[in-house]
Amino acid sequence: MDGGQCKQLRVKLGIKQVVLAWDCQIDPATLSRWEAGFARLRQTQVDVIRGYLAQRLLEVRDEMTR
Repeated sequence: MDGGQCKQLRVKLGIKQVVLAWDCQIDPATLSRWEAGFARLRQTQVDVIRGYLAQRLLEVRDEMTR
């Protein structure tokens, strides 16, 4: 996952950037620069974001099937 893919999925899920940063314990400015392609995150940070977004996707799917 790169920053652009993260932003696309985050926006589709209706998650604000600051909320994602807070929940994943990443500096909001760093997350913003990463999504814009101007910074790199450590792989561990990307893994945390990926896990967070995957969990949110599952929650949305579960809501849709109820």
